[in-house]
Amino acid sequence: MTDEFTSEFDKVIRTDFSQAGDLKGKKFLFAVQLEELGINLDTEKVLHRIYKSAAGNQLSDTSGAVLIHSKEEIYTKTAASMLVFRLNSMGMSFPGRPMVEAPHGLRNYISSVKRSGSTLEESCLRETADLARRLRSFEVSGGCISEPRILAVHASEEGSNTLYLWNMVKQHLPESADIREIYIPNGEVKDCEGCSYTICKHFAKQKSCYYGGIMVEEVYPEIIQADILVMLCPNYNDALGANLAAMINRLTAIFRHMKFYDKKLYAVIVSGSSGTEAIATQLIRALNMNKTFQLPPDFTVSAIANDRGSIFEVEGIESRAKDFAEKICGKK
Repeated sequence: MTDEFTSEFDKVIRTDFSQAGDLKGKKFLFAVQLEELGINLDTEKVLHRIYKSAAGNQLSDTSGAVLIHSKEEIYTKTAASMLVFRLNSMGMSFPGRPMVEAPHGLRNYISSVKRSGSTLEESCLRETADLARRLRSFEVSGGCISEPRILAVHASEEGSNTLYLWNMVKQHLPESADIREIYIPNGEVKDCEGCSYTICKHFAKQKSCYYGGIMVEEVYPEIIQADILVMLCPNYNDALGANLAAMINRLTAIFRHMKFYDKKLYAVIVSGSSGTEAIATQLIRALNMNKTFQLPPDFTVSAIANDRGSIFEVEGIESRAKDFAEKICGKK
């Protein structure tokens, strides 16, 4: 896999970051071999070395991709999403679908084999080469679109700490931004029930879905037009709430019609006690690794706030909200 990936580049340098020099503008491939129980101690050492290498965003203006292999049929997605989250928190950007996984047996490529007639290994290598080409052409954007269209999606009631934090962020976004908000009420989004590929594709061509409703009437049109998607996520039991999870699942229909490689993903996450990383990695797996949204540097702003209104008591929260708004509009 590594040889297939690097063959798409004219110059390749292998490094453990001990002598990587100036990282700005560089593209990185993280090739990870998981041992038993999904462990790779060398990866932990490399991450620690990067973190200690400089102050601030050590990996700003860099982009990355991940190849990951496991000796078992499990662990690849969880390990890869946590790796991406950590690297992203240090400033690294990722294109949509930044990871190719090779669990034991490669059975995750069975559907690809049925469509293409290739072998499991050929399917894996084809995806590897495709990822390499996408990383090669991926540019870390260094400025804001003059009139960005921003879509914020939430399922929170008025008085929610998550909405309060988003409102703090929103007041620092440029006046030129076209900000749309969609509220997903309880019971309004029927979860995806797994229509056949043929039926789903049929409705996708019409930018629709068999189950209709708010997804077809509001979410699909706004997703298509948006430059930036901001997910507003209170932490319920260390997972996305049911409404938002159903909304993401129902994106499959429109995803069959178009990909989201040109759209950026951000998130506002508020936890009652802990678990921000659980929500962040769930979003990475669902919307970046699966649905192809770009992951810009440090894509989340988060806080711990339990009682209603206690978000305003979080030290430095206004400043963090302002900084996050500047990231969204490309000033940082």
